[in-house]
Amino acid sequence: MSQPTAILDALNIDPENEVPLYRQIYDGLRKGILNSQLVPGTRLPPSRTLARELRVGRNTVVAAYEQLMAEGYLDSRVGAGTHVSEIPPDSLLEVGIEERVAKDKTPARNLSKRGITLSTLKRAAPFFEKGAAPAFHSGLPSLELFPHQIWARLLSRRARQPQSRLFDYQLGAGFPALRVAIATYLGAARGVSCGPQNIIVTTGAQGALDLATRMVLDPGDTVWMEDPGYLGARGAFHGADANIVPVPVDAEGMNPKQMPPNTPDPRLIYLTPSHQYPLGVTMSLTRRLSMLKFAHRTGSWILEDDYDSEFRFSGRPLSSLQGMDQSGSVLYMGTLAKTHFPALRIGYLVVPDHLVDSFERALRITGQNPPAIVQATLADFMDEGHFTAHIRRMRSIYAERQEILLEGLDRHLKGYLTPARPEGGMQLAAFLPKHMDDVKLRSYLRRHNMYTAALSPYYMGDNAQPGLYVGFAGVPEQKIRAGTERLAALLDAYRSDRE
Repeated sequence: MSQPTAILDALNIDPENEVPLYRQIYDGLRKGILNSQLVPGTRLPPSRTLARELRVGRNTVVAAYEQLMAEGYLDSRVGAGTHVSEIPPDSLLEVGIEERVAKDKTPARNLSKRGITLSTLKRAAPFFEKGAAPAFHSGLPSLELFPHQIWARLLSRRARQPQSRLFDYQLGAGFPALRVAIATYLGAARGVSCGPQNIIVTTGAQGALDLATRMVLDPGDTVWMEDPGYLGARGAFHGADANIVPVPVDAEGMNPKQMPPNTPDPRLIYLTPSHQYPLGVTMSLTRRLSMLKFAHRTGSWILEDDYDSEFRFSGRPLSSLQGMDQSGSVLYMGTLAKTHFPALRIGYLVVPDHLVDSFERALRITGQNPPAIVQATLADFMDEGHFTAHIRRMRSIYAERQEILLEGLDRHLKGYLTPARPEGGMQLAAFLPKHMDDVKLRSYLRRHNMYTAALSPYYMGDNAQPGLYVGFAGVPEQKIRAGTERLAALLDAYRSDRE
């Protein structure tokens, strides 16, 4: 095969292809060089000649040649033309057949024990790959009712008036105006005792969990965790190589009195006192004071996860545990994804004054900073009153949706599901008969496009109860009504299949 023929055979130019013509020429020549169709020393035609043969502009060929020369595939010398390099760069990366065989005989490189643990932890419900989540996905706010136009306007305004602070690395613990807005809101709405200097802005609630556990836990430290409890927190504690001790939850919240007398004191106690996750109970005042007294006596940290307390439907929102703390034992965390939209990925920690610098330095190391322009937009959203207005509106809508869900469960699913009746939130637990396998049921429902979470995976101890975790906040009213009827029909079919 002549050299010009080999070169043309290496090229398959398609003017209708979306890939630019110069890139098609580049890809064809590079492939020909790497598979030895074009051997080292092969002379390429002048750019004008190749352009004429391919019926493309000369500049197109020049661009491809220049890219190949820049990457070392071609050499060009005055008077000698353009040639394939004697040592194409990719050949340095190629592994010979003998080396490949030897490599295949070597042991595979494995993950660390921690990496294996993190990669194999199970979730109670799947993520969605396509489209909007169908009924009854938990933890999802009403995305269609968020004021997207207002958000887009504020984001656009920040983009049109760039500040260097929004585009560099010097955010520290968070965008200053956002730290002020969060501190102001938490003091007024949640009774949190803090100033802007105590706010550490993170990439979502999971970022806050990860940062807190890194900062206060050593491998082997004991963590007391509500049972049942949040799987994301359990994952963070596993990632810290902690010794997780499940503590039963009753009608008043975590109850350490139900634990064996030889249970080791914890380094950290993880609590969701305002709205226990996933059962929805509220920790009593007596139990709150007892936990604070215990933490002070033992030197334990309390990590208070206040994930959705904005959506309390009766009475005033309960004050935080942190606001009652007199000994500096409580780290307080929250998220704005539940109030806005999950993709926002902004959470926060409230830490004592003496730890702010340490947490800020660690934040930089772990890379947990959300984009500055998003933080600035959120600060504007809160400062201009849109945040509180949205919360008030959604609190009323979610209360109505919860009531519709409870009515539907009572009407269509008695004998199957016994729902808890929390005073707020975005989802609720509904218990199944003891003999039913909620994990298998969840899989069955998923195959029929009904997305609930199984309740039993939230438990660690021997007291696991089967049930479904049913979200309602992100489901329009009519879909809730239709969804409960369909859920009843699916449960009937599921039971029939197994009888």
